[in-house]
Amino acid sequence: MWAHGLPGGNRRKNVKSLKWMTMGCVLSTVAVVACAQAPVVAQEDGDYAVVARIGEDVITAAELEVMVCPSLVKLRQQIYDAKVAGLQYQIFERLVVEAATEECLTRADYMKKHVNDKVGEPDEDQIAQLMAQYRARLAPDDEQARQQVIGALNQQAQARLSEDLRKELFAKNDVVILLDPPRVEVALGEGTPMRGPLTAPVVLVEYTDYQCPYCTRIQPTINALRERYGDQLLHVFKNLPLPMHAQAQLAGEASLCAQDQGKFWEFHDWLFANQRNLSQETMVAQAGVLEMDTELFTACIDQKTYTQKVKDDMKEARSFGFTGTPAFLINGRSVTGAQPIEAFEAIIDKELTLKGIEVPPRPEPEAAEGQVETAQ
Repeated sequence: MWAHGLPGGNRRKNVKSLKWMTMGCVLSTVAVVACAQAPVVAQEDGDYAVVARIGEDVITAAELEVMVCPSLVKLRQQIYDAKVAGLQYQIFERLVVEAATEECLTRADYMKKHVNDKVGEPDEDQIAQLMAQYRARLAPDDEQARQQVIGALNQQAQARLSEDLRKELFAKNDVVILLDPPRVEVALGEGTPMRGPLTAPVVLVEYTDYQCPYCTRIQPTINALRERYGDQLLHVFKNLPLPMHAQAQLAGEASLCAQDQGKFWEFHDWLFANQRNLSQETMVAQAGVLEMDTELFTACIDQKTYTQKVKDDMKEARSFGFTGTPAFLINGRSVTGAQPIEAFEAIIDKELTLKGIEVPPRPEPEAAEGQVETAQ
């Protein structure tokens, strides 16, 4: 295991470009290189292909792809989601008919038995709360409004029960969706904090903001993933400071200054633990606590050594359509928000399985509950 970028020697020579195949943007540490699977080319091949002329001026394929890449990333994800939803529906219908036949029921009677009849009476407090919350959108008559709310709650309950039944039937019949999800490509360059072996089969790229409360909340989840998967996981850290967080850009730059002195992860943990009290003064003081050279640390900040590096991370994240934090790529697959650990594990386990690697066992229930509680 290693941290603070690449260990020892000439980092520039040791930097490895980590790429994930199929669709998405290909980014260097500075700019987007390509987005589509097969870029449109004309007159020349590759990024310098001329796709339009304006008098004597030209627009190249690379310039076009930089502009449209975020839209294409979102579109590809929507297409994938639609295909998965269609597949799940077809498979579910087939399994429901088979299960209904086994119970000597029609499809309608089977769904009534396993879904509709299990819907209980809505909670009165919930009905009253929703009626008050959405009163302007409901019928003027109180009884009609009440029936609208009850109908909506029953539909939600039916949807949950139907989804539970789908999961049960899929698990019972060993259903596996083989569609490969859209992925993006990322090149990891010099100065990118990471921990874990470069040869790890799963790469988790985190885009985060040191003043984002949800980013703080997700840190125990990331630590739990690293503990469970060990050398099977490479964790990569990138900055995505949001405009409403005044000290997030400075904190990101300061953390990279700490990396210069081999203290990135210690400083990273302190920043998240003290995100409401971040200033250059408090950061310099903490550098002293961590036994860094505070003069070098201060000079690194004052000279804006890593201002452009943080901006490059932001540009990269936005090219993938990330506008909030935290955001992640798992082998190029997008995950947004402070999701529960199970959401990450499901993707990582599938990635390991696709590579023919044995999935490590989950921790004991008591340990898992403790990790989730800490994350909250």
